[in-house]
Amino acid sequence: MPLKDIEFVFFDAGGTLLHPYPSVGEIYAREAARFGSKADAALLEKLFRQVWHERDGLGGLESHSDEAKERAWWYETVQQVFSRAGGVNDFDRFFHELYDLFARPEVWRLYPGVVEVLREIRRQKKCVAIVSNWDSRLFKLCDELGLTPEVDFILASAVFGAAKPSPKIFEEALRRAGADPKKSVHVGDSLSDDVAGAGRLGIRSVLIDWGGRHKPGQSAHEPHFVIRDLRELLLTRSRP
Repeated sequence: MPLKDIEFVFFDAGGTLLHPYPSVGEIYAREAARFGSKADAALLEKLFRQVWHERDGLGGLESHSDEAKERAWWYETVQQVFSRAGGVNDFDRFFHELYDLFARPEVWRLYPGVVEVLREIRRQKKCVAIVSNWDSRLFKLCDELGLTPEVDFILASAVFGAAKPSPKIFEEALRRAGADPKKSVHVGDSLSDDVAGAGRLGIRSVLIDWGGRHKPGQSAHEPHFVIRDLRELLLTRSRP
């Protein structure tokens, strides 16, 4: 399929290879309930997405970061979510427990077929990497979820110092891989970050559309291919 003439395959992480389980809102609600919050999961999910969008996701950590800066960025993010949801008792203690929880594999799940797909692509002698807007916790998380042995390298935006859709992070991925953009593809779930970002450097893009909601022509950034399951990358044909 799109991998026939491809030698270098880059993957987004969140929403592509892994996802919070059961959801950000449900995790927030469950943990906050221990500190007196009565906000429900649906509200917290909605507020999180609002704040995330307002803060430009992890694009707010574009400068070279460290653990203290990352924790401070997330502290402000979570504080904004709960200030709109009625607050939570002993916020500092709650936040630090929550922050550490999201570094552990029990609140994350791999999507179906992830390890199978990564392993098979590397078996075909292609370079495979993760290029993600994430903080430094991504590396340990990938270790514990079994992703690290299946890729050649992992590039996290907050550690590198540029976030998708900036061409800088894709340029760094190409540099590390020794890749030709024309022989590269980036797989991700975001039209603005993954598809548009990769396209600026001539890297082909694959949109992973888990819910089947993508409608061609509704965005200025159209992927080269759309798939609904990562295992379609191993097939000979794909949805246009």
